[in-house]
Amino acid sequence: MSDNRKDRLAADFHEMLYIQDRPYCSWIATKGELPYAEEYLLTIRVRTYALKTDEGRFIVGTIRQCTVKVSLWDSYPQVAPYIRMLSLPPVFHPDWYARGTYCSPVAWQPDASLKDYVKRMIATLQYAPELIGDVAPANYKALSWFEKHRDDEGLFPSDSFALTENTLEEAAAAKRAAIDFDEIVDSRGV
Repeated sequence: MSDNRKDRLAADFHEMLYIQDRPYCSWIATKGELPYAEEYLLTIRVRTYALKTDEGRFIVGTIRQCTVKVSLWDSYPQVAPYIRMLSLPPVFHPDWYARGTYCSPVAWQPDASLKDYVKRMIATLQYAPELIGDVAPANYKALSWFEKHRDDEGLFPSDSFALTENTLEEAAAAKRAAIDFDEIVDSRGV
């Protein structure tokens, strides 16, 4: 791994600590040696919409928690992070393909912050109206549903929970906990 890539992954890890263990999000690094995380598993706790089946019909219903995997390919940061919904049913949103892959309506910039990219993705789960565009949506049916119900009182945003960040001290504590957890040794000698 090049030094530039290692520096970027470490910087992203340190920034991601600002959204670690917030009421709306917690995560663990699942690939890479800390602080060089190459994959994150996020638990997102916001009210959003999903397409469910009921007696053979598709209906839009709410879900309050989902699991998302964020992968940083070898070509990252030149290529956008790959974000995939692992929870079923996947979210029903114009910026999410029906099979659960996130498609940001904003072009990825290599110098963009991973933390900010993830926060924007979470804001899409909240159906923040200002983030929903009609240019090349990933899910046309979700866009059509949104446009049909845009003015229905109480639907959008689906959750108005503020995407706040940890303080510097809280982020430092999260870093210590993450690094300490990585250094746990199995006392059974396995």
